[in-house]
Amino acid sequence: MVRGSAKIKAQEKRLKKLNSDRSNKKNDGKSFKANKAAGLKLVCGECKASFPNIVVASDHFNARHPKKPFPSSWQAAKDALDAEARAETERKAQKKKKAKEKAEKLSKIRMALTKFYEENAPDKAGNIEKIMTKYDGKWDKLEAGLKKSYGEKAPTLV
Repeated sequence: MVRGSAKIKAQEKRLKKLNSDRSNKKNDGKSFKANKAAGLKLVCGECKASFPNIVVASDHFNARHPKKPFPSSWQAAKDALDAEARAETERKAQKKKKAKEKAEKLSKIRMALTKFYEENAPDKAGNIEKIMTKYDGKWDKLEAGLKKSYGEKAPTLV
């Protein structure tokens, strides 16, 4: 047990810490007004709590008021968020599909070049990766060069 001047020092230290904690809080007792001033528009109709976005508001409502119906004023924001999430998922799927198609195309070109060079120029068969890197996306130019050098023997790449 602390006695005498140590007790007073401990109380002062505790009071100082408590006051610093209060001053460090953003809202310090005026959360509704502070959040409203900050541009936060979502407010729970049941308990008047403010929220920065629909995700936090939805989580709050589902946890704190599970038996109440979801507010219709929030439904539009939630629908917009869901639509945005679906669009993002679709964009990722399309990007993945394009990457897969490109990989398949590169694989076909690599196989055609490998077969061609093994038959017609075995000394260049080791340079296929270098050629693929050099002509990446310029397959027409590579094909034209091969036709110029090898004539009818040249493979069709694209």
